[in-house]
Amino acid sequence: MRNINFVTFPKSCVPLLKKAALCVLRFEKIKKYCINFIMVSDAEIKKLNAKYRKTRRITDVISFLVEPETFIGDIYISEGRSKKQAKRYGNTWEQELAYLVIHGTLHLCGYTDYDPENKAKMFSKQDKIFKCLFS
Repeated sequence: MRNINFVTFPKSCVPLLKKAALCVLRFEKIKKYCINFIMVSDAEIKKLNAKYRKTRRITDVISFLVEPETFIGDIYISEGRSKKQAKRYGNTWEQELAYLVIHGTLHLCGYTDYDPENKAKMFSKQDKIFKCLFS
């Protein structure tokens, strides 16, 4: 099983985003996977954040590892937040989406960014993968 699906993403972005997810999976040596990437509104991701993380704020990405044994997961990305972040960080929207795909996929792999030490480790890895993607 090797499936990566993108729901409600611009079709023009999908090849790059798929490549970004595959870079993480190869880097982490994950051979079988099924990942669904779903683009949602700021309001929808805020609801997901409140329901599952007990945090009432908009976030850029939320990952759920549904079946760890077979690496099946869902990753939700906020359309509005990703567009704002692209402007803030000087990325195109497609680049920002790729960065969030990498970030969300690393979360599925078990990486966290909830404390400074783990955040530094995760961001170092995601920055390395992002640079490889565009070099």
